[in-house]
Amino acid sequence: MILSDRRLKRQTETDQFTLSTPGRFSNRSVPTPYLFESTATSLVIQVVFLKSIMQLRVLLLISCMQVLFCSVTLFKLATDTEEAIRSLNSRLLRSTGLASPANPSIHIALRLSTVHSLVDERNYLRKLKTDLQNKLTSSPGTHQESAPSTGLVALYLLALRASCQDLSSRVSALLYLKKKLREERKHTNYPVVPLTNHYQYSLGVLALCVNNVRIDHSVLRELNPREHHGHPFVDTAAMVVLALKCVNESKVPNSSEWMYSKNRRTEAQTAVNKLMRQIRRGQNDNMWNIYSTSVALQALLAVGEMERWSEGQKKLLHAAQGGAFDNPMALSQLLPVLYQKTYLDIGKMDCNNETDGLKWSGSGRVPIDQGTEPKSNQQASYVHLAVKYINDTLIYTTKVPLRDRMSLLDVLKEAKKNDLNFNFETKTTLWGPFLTSVNHIMAQDSMSTYWRLITGQKTTLEQGIRDYRPVPGEHILLQLVRR
Repeated sequence: MILSDRRLKRQTETDQFTLSTPGRFSNRSVPTPYLFESTATSLVIQVVFLKSIMQLRVLLLISCMQVLFCSVTLFKLATDTEEAIRSLNSRLLRSTGLASPANPSIHIALRLSTVHSLVDERNYLRKLKTDLQNKLTSSPGTHQESAPSTGLVALYLLALRASCQDLSSRVSALLYLKKKLREERKHTNYPVVPLTNHYQYSLGVLALCVNNVRIDHSVLRELNPREHHGHPFVDTAAMVVLALKCVNESKVPNSSEWMYSKNRRTEAQTAVNKLMRQIRRGQNDNMWNIYSTSVALQALLAVGEMERWSEGQKKLLHAAQGGAFDNPMALSQLLPVLYQKTYLDIGKMDCNNETDGLKWSGSGRVPIDQGTEPKSNQQASYVHLAVKYINDTLIYTTKVPLRDRMSLLDVLKEAKKNDLNFNFETKTTLWGPFLTSVNHIMAQDSMSTYWRLITGQKTTLEQGIRDYRPVPGEHILLQLVRR
């Protein structure tokens, strides 16, 4: 009996512990009527918990699918972009088959690309070297207007360096360019502009710098925007940035010693900062045209502003796919920034382990003359042509028949054929025919004058006379202006 009482007591204590409130180590007694309610609550909590786990798994699965979809989409976009850039690269390679003189800017762009046609590039380089030699040997004693310009020789030197040519093949051009820059610098004393323009001047400085040639301080000082109240054109400002950036980062070859003093480098960096503010304002205000944007993006790359570069690259690639860069010179300025390269990268090239295999796009050669002669069986509409002198004096007007696919150059030829009182002259440039004279009035670099092409009221044409195609009823003004 005593043993049974003890067992009963232990059983009662055990029951009290078992029926305590949830919590394994709680010993507070819970009345028996609440047992089933507590158990049901536990089951509900477990069900809710399991549902939450399932929802989290579903959300995780959806998130993974979204990430996978986005990854595939981004990969496709990157692949499409790469294919579009390569197509433009092939098209530029095709332009090397033109019968016109070799263009060093085209060679530079091909060399800065990530994929090459090494045989075509070597053949084109031979043409460039022959052309450069002919220009330099014929220039002594010739008239200033016919001598190779600062910008042209600078491009030849950049092209030679981009092909890793030895110094002996560049020395005559380097000496010529140093002489040209000294002459241009002297000319800035009056009327405070170089013989050509600040774009060519800064391109000349950049070419010497990339070729590890030390530049006189008097020449460098002209690049400081404080000397001439800034640069009105964004491509000029950008080219100055590239030149000064090169100066700021230059070291003596095979040495860790800076090529320029700390003061010179500080001055260069201060000027870069000032010009970059101007370039950013232009991008923010949508003041860039598509052709100046290519060089402006080089400046953004040079200072590491990748977000702005990416924004501009997308716009230019879209414009190129729409046919805006059919001119080989324009395309040669675009291609490097699509590949995330600048002219500064030329100085780092060693021409080793290059990827070959680039092919021409399409078949056949690019036609040299992009214009179309008027045909008698086509219905004529008209373009209104006017000529103004530098003081805004109207000196000529005419109405020219316009037929299918006539370029502005075709319109000028038609006007000259129909009216003996109208004449014009052009010179061959890397961009194509450049208007130099209208009705015997010559534009002159030494006077900083040029013929501006204006459509409508005050819209300056972005394309040249061979590339621009007027529309019926359009008013086109040829006006002599000063830079």
